[in-house]
Amino acid sequence: MRAMKPKYLMNSLQRRFLPSSAYQSEWDEETVPSWFHHELSDLHHQKREKQAKLHMTLPASCAQALQTHGIWIKHNALPREFFRRLKFEAFDYFVGQRDRNKRLLSNWHNAQSFTLPLNYTHLLRQPFLQSAITDELIPPPLQYAAGRKGKPMYQLEAMAQCAPAFRFETDGNSTPPFEIEHDARAPGATALLFLETITPEDGALFYIPGSHRMTEQRIFWEYQRHIYLAEIDEEEESPITGLSDLQELDLPPLLPLNVQANTLLIWDRTGFHGRLPSTNNSQNAHTAHRLALRADLSTKSSARGN
Repeated sequence: MRAMKPKYLMNSLQRRFLPSSAYQSEWDEETVPSWFHHELSDLHHQKREKQAKLHMTLPASCAQALQTHGIWIKHNALPREFFRRLKFEAFDYFVGQRDRNKRLLSNWHNAQSFTLPLNYTHLLRQPFLQSAITDELIPPPLQYAAGRKGKPMYQLEAMAQCAPAFRFETDGNSTPPFEIEHDARAPGATALLFLETITPEDGALFYIPGSHRMTEQRIFWEYQRHIYLAEIDEEEESPITGLSDLQELDLPPLLPLNVQANTLLIWDRTGFHGRLPSTNNSQNAHTAHRLALRADLSTKSSARGN
């Protein structure tokens, strides 16, 4: 008999002692138990309540985009001279911290991407970098995404561009597979201020507009996935989400994003998003590193679901 993972064991015990009227059988694929439905819908209801109070602080177009599509993108987000100095300080800070950290230095040429937390005590010599995360230069969208009491955790993120690792293996002429990211239990947002341009051959970022809504159809989809993951052995890798897995959701096509330097991007993590494979066919593709000032945001309630 296969042992159950701890979290699934706890869920099983919890449902066993609930009144029978409070849930449906977990293994009935045609219904969603009330405990699962309430868990997801309550998180998103709390998020919407907090964000609704911050609508008045946003430009109308920004508020509408975040509410309707789950994504907002703004080019030329910062004044040109400020951005130029910010970019210089960000690279200087990142390279300096990397060279002092043996772990980061050893992984620099092997990792496809990694992040470096921004330590406030180390930013005294980077006034523009410090100002960008403390002086409310781009605060209203961040406040909206985080919720009133959310506090952004800032990082510098480096990701390889045109790396051969991003040219995923394909079978014949089939479409290259790629992973679609989403997290229904952490209904916060991610904000990225891009310090370099991302071209299509680098592997463009994408988002599926409107996929952040926690509809009845989406809750059922998440429940089906919950059952599937519960049946996987602990030794097996969790399967990625691909485009074929989203067919039953009847979503619009994914939207590749045109990301220039000095672009501010905010997307709801509940929505389906990710990065397309690189289109660079060279076997010795040039690997550069682009940096992004990244802020992970989540509401107080959603943190409990992580």
